[in-house]
Amino acid sequence: MATTRDRLEELTTHQRVLPDHDSAMPDDRLRDDAEDVPVAGRNRLAVAIRRRSLRERLLEPIPGRRAVIGAVAWVTLLAVGIAVEPPPANPNAVDPWFLDVLAAVLLAAVMCTFVGFGQRRRWSMAASLLASGLLVVSTLACPASGHHTQVGAWWAVQLGCGLGLVATSILGLRRA
Repeated sequence: MATTRDRLEELTTHQRVLPDHDSAMPDDRLRDDAEDVPVAGRNRLAVAIRRRSLRERLLEPIPGRRAVIGAVAWVTLLAVGIAVEPPPANPNAVDPWFLDVLAAVLLAAVMCTFVGFGQRRRWSMAASLLASGLLVVSTLACPASGHHTQVGAWWAVQLGCGLGLVATSILGLRRA
């Protein structure tokens, strides 16, 4: 078993290699002769970094804790947003076609989000970001389409819930 004294003697008896000026420079742009020094002459490790494709990154697993946080955030904030919404100004009015398309895509994105949370995959956070973005757009479009004629505190709460889901999705994507 090596002791501290043995290790200390080993470190002091070997010749110490000090880095040269080239490897100590954090940025070659600071040097005037950066082009004059060949790459092999520098005391730097050549590391090949392989960039992963978007597909590979989205298929990465996420921790179960992040999936649970995302699912709980969706259930809670969506329930609050729906609970504070007043009845429509004209319940018999026909929504424009683009709102129906928006609602269908939103529903599909929310379903994909929960399937992804169940599988604990990173793409669930991307689906959550899409769904929460669509939720914010639909909240903004609600008074503009005539569905609700008055904007009140309910609208601010519903918009806050949508933006909270956007923030949760972005944080989940960045940390996952």
